[in-house]
Order: sequence, then C-alpha cells, then structure tokens
Amino acid sequence: MTETTLPIFFSINDAYVPCLTVAIHSLINHAHSRHHYQIIILHQGLQPENQAALKALATNQVSIELLAMDEKLENQINDESNKLRGDYFTYTIYFRLFIADMFPQFDKALYLDADVVVQDDIADLFSTDLGNHLFGGVSDAFMGSDPAMGHYAEAAVGVPIHDYINSGVLLMNLAALRRERFSQHFLTLLHKYHFQSLAPDQDYLNAMGHGRILYLPANWNVQARATGIPAEETHLVHYNLFRKPWRYADAAYGDYFWNAAQDLDICAQLTAVRDGYSAVQRQTDEAKLAHLEKLACDIPKQHPSFREIQAATEEVTV
Repeated sequence: MTETTLPIFFSINDAYVPCLTVAIHSLINHAHSRHHYQIIILHQGLQPENQAALKALATNQVSIELLAMDEKLENQINDESNKLRGDYFTYTIYFRLFIADMFPQFDKALYLDADVVVQDDIADLFSTDLGNHLFGGVSDAFMGSDPAMGHYAEAAVGVPIHDYINSGVLLMNLAALRRERFSQHFLTLLHKYHFQSLAPDQDYLNAMGHGRILYLPANWNVQARATGIPAEETHLVHYNLFRKPWRYADAAYGDYFWNAAQDLDICAQLTAVRDGYSAVQRQTDEAKLAHLEKLACDIPKQHPSFREIQAATEEVTV
C-alpha cells in the first residue's frame, strides 16, 4: 500500500502541553509504517520552551508543526461571556472551526483534544468514509448520562440527546465545510445571536451540523462516563471534564494514561501534580460540576436559543 499523509490537529495553550505530550507519544507508539502523520498544533502564545519540547517529539514518520493563531481571528470571536464547560474562557476552543479555511490543501482531517490517549492506529479512524457528512463524532457520554444535560441538549441546542456528539474527537470533512462556508456561518450566528452556551464550541458544532454528522463507534472516544467498554475494544480514551488522571489517582481509565506516560521525562512532573492535588482543588472541581448542572437548568430558560432560532428561521443548520 502506498504511503498516505494524515493531517491531525490539536489546539492548546501552555497549560495543556504536558497532557498533549502524552497524547502525541501514544499516537506515535501506535502509528503504522505505511502512513505519514502530520500533526499540526494550533496554539495561543505557547512559551518557546514548550514549543521546542513538542517539536522534539517528532519522528521520521510523525511530523509536528506549531501554528500561532492570528490575533485577527481572535478579534472576530467575541464570545467571552461563554466559558469552556462553564469554567474559563479560551479562544483555543474555537480554533477547530477554522481549520477548513486555513488549510485548503486538505480535504479531510482529524481533530483531537489534548487530553486523549491513543490505543490503536489512528489511521483506522481516519479512513472512515464521511460521504456528504460534515463531521464524524461519538455521542457525548456526559450529556447522555444526566437528565439535566439531556434536557439542555434538546431544549437549548435543539439536538436529541443521543445525537449530541462530543467534539474532542472529530473527523472533519474539510472540503464540505469549505463548500458550506461553515466558519463564516458560525461567525454570523455568533455575532447576531450571542447564544448562551454550556459547551460553546461543541454546541455550535452540534446545532449547525445536525443532520450531517456521522456517528462513530464509541470506542474511538471512550469518555470517563462511558464505562463498560472492554479494554481490547478501546481505541482512544478521552479524559474530558475534571477528573484527569494527572490529578486523580482513581480517574476512570487512568491506567491507559500512565502506561503511555511512564517512559517520558515529564512523568515525574505529572505524578507530582497528581500526588499534590489538594482537597481544596477537589472541592473546586465539585463546585465546577455543580455549576455545570445549574447552567444546564438555567440556559434553556434564556432567549434566544439555538433551538428557537432554528425553529423560527432555519438559520442555524448549514
């Protein structure tokens, strides 16, 4: 088989460099020799030493490029009222929405959150035929496991709960996204309606892409709440939300993370973070989760919502 190039995107700030290091290392460990893996890291002002450390992970088979996002793009994203899962605001959550326009040389790409560990060759996921779908994704286990979250997805975003995907593993049909002018449509909605949102990037993807999302097998995005998937069927683990293995010794699927991290220089640093994670920090995480629950109850009462605008104007979906 001839060698193929697989573009794989991440978007981070300095805080996520350690876990991204583990993610890239796990991807390299499961890469197949017949492919070239082109990792492109979109970032917001990474420190030079962090940039150098990430570039040093490259191999002959896996190239690593870092791209600082232009301030002009940040200026277009005026949405600081919405925060990442109700926690804090970062422009990096929106960077994935502009990949299609920024990289016209690619017709297809894979986007991954930094807090993942790869357990199989990611090329197997990349080879999925998207047809005319805009995205491929896995249902969000957190949203689907909680009645308040399920109500939020349906009442505010306007998407049936089992259709609502997690955006941390996203197979992207870049050619179709360009044809549909997806990023321009996103900016129009953002500036026109300023929707209140629980998961800003994820809600826009689900609301705008509804009806054109291909649902992928759950073992390509095994989330902390998606317990019960056998180890031999787990292709990728995603440590979304607050219980990260580098903070909690009892984090779900934590063994996968430490197996990937154990031979890296940063393992001692990550272990120290975990061992030093205080009771106050744990209480803060619990408070953040409670805040998410409250937002899930409150936002559907606010106007306008994705669901309302779609019902009235059909402007939301592309």
